[in-house]
Amino acid sequence: MRRSVLPLIAIVCLLISAACSGVGGGEAKELEKLQVEVNPVQDVLVSGRAILIDAHITKGSDPIVDTARVEFEIWKKDSAEHDMITAIPDQDGNYRIKTLFSEGGEYFVKAHVENEGASVTTSEKKLVVHNDEMS
Repeated sequence: MRRSVLPLIAIVCLLISAACSGVGGGEAKELEKLQVEVNPVQDVLVSGRAILIDAHITKGSDPIVDTARVEFEIWKKDSAEHDMITAIPDQDGNYRIKTLFSEGGEYFVKAHVENEGASVTTSEKKLVVHNDEMS
């Protein structure tokens, strides 16, 4: 009986010490999710005028400056047609598109981001575009 208990105790001690070791401690940072915040640059969005939309991408508190792909999906409320626009890097984790809405109304935007095998799609954000009274 004593011979069968000693190897079992040794195995349990080995498993506990392996679980408590610091090996792989850097993995927690690798598992941090990408954070993506989408916002229009202008406070008031007007049809017929250029509109800038930014996605600010971070991992933890670090800006992501070298993503594989950032695209914005934009569509008008109740429309089946969705446009995909590829963003260009701006600075400090910001990626930007420039677009134009031909008419006022409610639009929605999502950002699709791929970085080092991780893929994130934001929830949709509503944009209210006002008709240009000057045109």
